[in-house]
Amino acid sequence: MIRHDGTLLSTAEALREAALHGHVDGYPLPILVMALKDWKPTTPSASVIASVSWRRSVLQALLDYYVRIPDRYALVRGSLVHSGFEAFRAPEGLRLIREKRMRVQLPKYEDHILSGQVDLYYPDHRRLEDYKTCSVIPDTIKPDHLTQLAVYFWLLVWSGFGVDSVAIDYIGWDDCRQVSQAEFDDGSIGEAIGHPLFQSEHDFVQYILDGWEILAAGFSECDVPSTRDCDTRYCRSCSLKWACDRISPKGKIIVPSEFRQQDFM
Repeated sequence: MIRHDGTLLSTAEALREAALHGHVDGYPLPILVMALKDWKPTTPSASVIASVSWRRSVLQALLDYYVRIPDRYALVRGSLVHSGFEAFRAPEGLRLIREKRMRVQLPKYEDHILSGQVDLYYPDHRRLEDYKTCSVIPDTIKPDHLTQLAVYFWLLVWSGFGVDSVAIDYIGWDDCRQVSQAEFDDGSIGEAIGHPLFQSEHDFVQYILDGWEILAAGFSECDVPSTRDCDTRYCRSCSLKWACDRISPKGKIIVPSEFRQQDFM
């Protein structure tokens, strides 16, 4: 954790101080536990591929780093929402598949295992839904969310489940809304289920392969991808900018032990 005064605390130190004093810089223990969760992706999962921040995801997997709690608050908010839904019980007679982790081999690519956790699927109504927190609820499904939803769609289909409709349940601070429409490549708006990512297995697999290969090389070979393989809109608040700035924008194989954040502050 990076404190307000710039002091660095390990996760264990921050949690001990919060337990002793009730907070660290005003953040109580439950918030710190969620914000400092050691989230290190090791496989090209649905959320990691869809994020289009592959350079950051690889660095997260390879390096230890300190974070500012406000920069992690979107993660905290999402964790709180999902934790709240874990207590939800379906009404009697209604079948649901919830928070189900699925792993499936990509067709014709035996070394490529695609995984993801389906938030909500109604088997009787063949409907897939995913939850997303946001500050402003969009009119159409965001592109990265659409990709992630397509991953869940194909994980279900390849596992023998039928899916006739898909949607994102966007949850804001003051309201929520289910959004089922997406923008297509030609600029038109339509039901997301009609998007090519859901209509063609071949198109979906080809779309996913690029990200899968880049991420797999990063996780297993320490091959950091180029800055083109990252959503640079979030560079300013990225907890790994200190390392990213010291690696070639074209990408590079690194030695993780050579990157200690305290050496660059």
